[in-house]
Amino acid sequence: MKRHTKFLPECVPLQVKTYIKKQMKKTIMMAAALAGTAFFLSCKSSKDALATSALEGEWNITAVDGQKAEAEKEVFIGFDLQKKSIYGCAGCNRIMGSLEADTLKPGTIAFRKLGSTRMICQDMATETAVMAALKEVTGYSGTPEEITLTGKHGKALLTLEKRTASRIESLNGEWLITEVEGTPIATLGKTEKAPFLNFNANEKQVHGFAGCNIVNGSFSQEEGQPASLKFKQMISTMMAGPGLEVERKVLGALNSVHCFEAVSETQIVLKDANGKAVITLTRK
Repeated sequence: MKRHTKFLPECVPLQVKTYIKKQMKKTIMMAAALAGTAFFLSCKSSKDALATSALEGEWNITAVDGQKAEAEKEVFIGFDLQKKSIYGCAGCNRIMGSLEADTLKPGTIAFRKLGSTRMICQDMATETAVMAALKEVTGYSGTPEEITLTGKHGKALLTLEKRTASRIESLNGEWLITEVEGTPIATLGKTEKAPFLNFNANEKQVHGFAGCNIVNGSFSQEEGQPASLKFKQMISTMMAGPGLEVERKVLGALNSVHCFEAVSETQIVLKDANGKAVITLTRK
């Protein structure tokens, strides 16, 4: 009994049969190659997507809906993946909320329970745009140093640039007080030794020298605001001598501190409630 080639009638000449077989084989191989390429690209795309862990930390918001983000106060957002929360400043008010990120699907993210404080600033345009954009975010893309938060159909909503995170651990150690309200400490008057502050972040204690006397005290933070800072129970010795004028200005500035910014690993700026720099610290 003769075995017939499937789909090829017996009446088809042998040469034609051979040609058709070759064409069918080519088609199958091309289909397999295309499928393999699609699978490779899919895997490559997933592999190249920025990992969710790269979001951790703080980012300056440099643009909103394609427009430069400018406001009275710094505009930034911080991601705390462990607590699944966000914090920051929209240009006038502090912002807070929760985040949803699928670690198995890098590139997807959403913000929930967004809220802010209720201060009024002269120009609220940037803040209004930032809050509106955050509500529309569904994803992100970029590099470990620059990220774009996107909405539906990949629309770019917010552009972020990595910055040094202002966390309480950043304060640990000894810092020289180099400026008070923008004026170099050396020009404020003579002191026996350089004024400094030494922070213990774990115990929330601070020790230092204000210009004439030794100071000791503690500090606190607002819940959910890693960059907030408030000095309290600051006690100093009662000696008189050179440096009292410098000390008066240092202690006055410390009383107005509301938050801080870690500019770098070697510089911290303490700010008041309006975001104005009142004391600049340099790592000793």
